[in-house]
Amino acid sequence: MANTIGRIPPHNDDAEIALLGSVLLRPSVLNDVQSKVRKDEFYQSGHQVIWEAINAIKLEQPNVTIDLISLTKYLSKNGTLAQAGGYAYISSLTEKVPASTNAAYYADIIHECAVKRQLLELSVQIGDKAFDETSDVYESINTLESKISSLSLNVSTSSYKDAEPFLEEVITNFHEVKSGKKEVGISSGYKVLDKYIGGFKPSDLIIIAARPSVGKTALALSIAVNMAFGKKPVPIGFFSLEMSGASLMERVIANKGQINLALLRNGGLDAQTEERLIATADKLSSNGSNLFIQDTPNINLLEILSQARRMVLDNGVKAIFIDYIGLITLQTSNANAARHEQVAMISRALKQLARELSVPVVCLCQVNRDAGKDRPPMLADLRDSGSIEQDADLVLLLDDPSKRLDENGKISQYDDESSTEEENSSNIHTRPLKVIIAKQRNGSTGAFNINFDADFVRFREIEKF
Repeated sequence: MANTIGRIPPHNDDAEIALLGSVLLRPSVLNDVQSKVRKDEFYQSGHQVIWEAINAIKLEQPNVTIDLISLTKYLSKNGTLAQAGGYAYISSLTEKVPASTNAAYYADIIHECAVKRQLLELSVQIGDKAFDETSDVYESINTLESKISSLSLNVSTSSYKDAEPFLEEVITNFHEVKSGKKEVGISSGYKVLDKYIGGFKPSDLIIIAARPSVGKTALALSIAVNMAFGKKPVPIGFFSLEMSGASLMERVIANKGQINLALLRNGGLDAQTEERLIATADKLSSNGSNLFIQDTPNINLLEILSQARRMVLDNGVKAIFIDYIGLITLQTSNANAARHEQVAMISRALKQLARELSVPVVCLCQVNRDAGKDRPPMLADLRDSGSIEQDADLVLLLDDPSKRLDENGKISQYDDESSTEEENSSNIHTRPLKVIIAKQRNGSTGAFNINFDADFVRFREIEKF
């Protein structure tokens, strides 16, 4: 901070004078630069007054030509001529214009200097936060990252466009997808699911929801494994708030090696299966850098946002998985809010994260207790907040019809005493589940069946393609 003391903030008086003079010499250039520079982006206060007056004349008196006479008359009428530097100073502006045709270039210089001053002000704010013992350090970090991200988006201004370039983009994108040069989204590894959604698309918030123990974590992990270790592997980030990283990798090994998870955990594998275990681990290790795991329990939202950004920037992660939204905590300043308000904040932040990083964010969610007992789950069953349904681009509901209650209020699959132990074991460990596409912002809804192998913690397609 000491290096900034006594230093004049970034600005360019010559560019400011040249821009104002260009508009007075050729009023038509205002149409090209009006949206490029705001009043507060001028460093000199007198130039701010002049720019504000020029835009006011344009708005209030569209038939009046902006020149020295109309501008000074407007300033005099409003009592701001002296603040603008007086008649003599304004008349001198046109004498210092190298080329009025470069007005847009002068505007870009002014805008860039303004962004630098914002960056300088931001550094001061962060320094103040560092010395503020009452501030939350993680909230301060998130504020810094968010504001820097906003500044980077604000480095260059953009204008409106006609429809032609967008039409060209659509046609080019179509041909690239058709020819196989470009994928619509990241493949889930399941053809039946990709048929409906076209892969997981950048900037989308995807919700996978189900009742406890139905298999939502297994489905999310199966998709993540397909992405990270499939035919076209891509780096994946997985936030596991419910289980440790080692437990997660046990599931990954069981999934890829078709190894009984219970026997793997209990050390009950026979020699042949143990060899498959080692071979699977060796194969996974070759692409192990494609899966990045964060297994801190009860991690707060700001840490998730910060580490997700690092995963994408440092390792090129193409999709983020979070298991699950109900275990995400908020920073202390919002910790006392009602739970539905907290979940609304979390849901909104995750959607913003997906857009900011341009990657799909897949978040798991529970549904209400009664959902699935006598009917399939619905969008309205998403637990804690209606904002999840609103913010999500895609909602997948996992339904287990075998867990419907019978007339006695029991789950027949597990309570049928007439069935043999072998039949019950078979029904429990391998069973068909239904994936319901309850919401798709840019596509249709629908449903399909898929087999769940509980022993291997994996899903297998039923439909043939």
